[in-house]
Amino acid sequence: MLANLFSKSKPIGYVVIGFMLLATYFIHLISDLKWLQSPTVIIEKSFLFILVVVSVLLIQFITLKNYLSANNLYSLFLYACFLILFPTFYDDANLIIANFLVLLALRRIISMQTLNMPKLKIFDASLWIFIATLFESWTILYFAMIYLTIIWYVGQDYRNWIIPLIALLTVTILFYTYSLFNGINLVEFWTNKYAIGFNFSYFENGYQNIALAFLATIAVLFTFYLFTNLKNIATDQLILYKNIVFCFVIGATVYIISPDKSNGLLVFTFFPLSIIGGNFLATTKSYWIKETVLVSILGVSLLLFFLMKL
Repeated sequence: MLANLFSKSKPIGYVVIGFMLLATYFIHLISDLKWLQSPTVIIEKSFLFILVVVSVLLIQFITLKNYLSANNLYSLFLYACFLILFPTFYDDANLIIANFLVLLALRRIISMQTLNMPKLKIFDASLWIFIATLFESWTILYFAMIYLTIIWYVGQDYRNWIIPLIALLTVTILFYTYSLFNGINLVEFWTNKYAIGFNFSYFENGYQNIALAFLATIAVLFTFYLFTNLKNIATDQLILYKNIVFCFVIGATVYIISPDKSNGLLVFTFFPLSIIGGNFLATTKSYWIKETVLVSILGVSLLLFFLMKL
């Protein structure tokens, strides 16, 4: 049933995914009703949910616009399931905003393959990443993707190497101006942000540990599929998938080295995993394999979500 429902980009598929996210977001919020005491917090929570929905739709836009998958909703569905699996993501406003900004940057980086307005895309991607670092510092690692993309596509023009530095200068000037009016000590601000920590004993309950193990298993299986099927990927698409793999490595690194760990930090791995998983489902001929994978991921995600709420 799920395999058929999400095999095409139909409105009913978007409605189902939207309902999944809305229901789980609401259930997550009502586990602590303190936010209802403040109209400002209510508006903030509503805005953050809208940002989550826009981020999910942005995944679909990137996927279809760059031919990363056929005209289906598999990647979108997987991304939504991953969000349900790690509801602590909803508690961190900075993380939600940073993830949205990173997706905007990835949209420009991945679209570099068209070689249409490369300088504007490099500037936009750099700008979004540098702004994202204000909310989640280690997203600065995505800066490496920009220069890697420049090497692959437009490295022969020296001006393209300078553009990210112009974006950095732009964000620096704007943030410096903001800090002057708000009394922010820039040295302390950045020094505290770029700490490194490897303490993984942050789990609030055993179910969060299981959720992490489940995602790790999915990542291994999807990555194994990708590397065993590289020969079937068109030559002009190989760089795109190298970018997807590199994106996953950076997302995993952000989680590993961040000092203030939470399962929500894994959100930066959701985009590449959903793209790889979506392709696996789209190319799998067996209906029952597709159905089993989709039902299993949804079932485990919902089960762990509700167990965490108990």
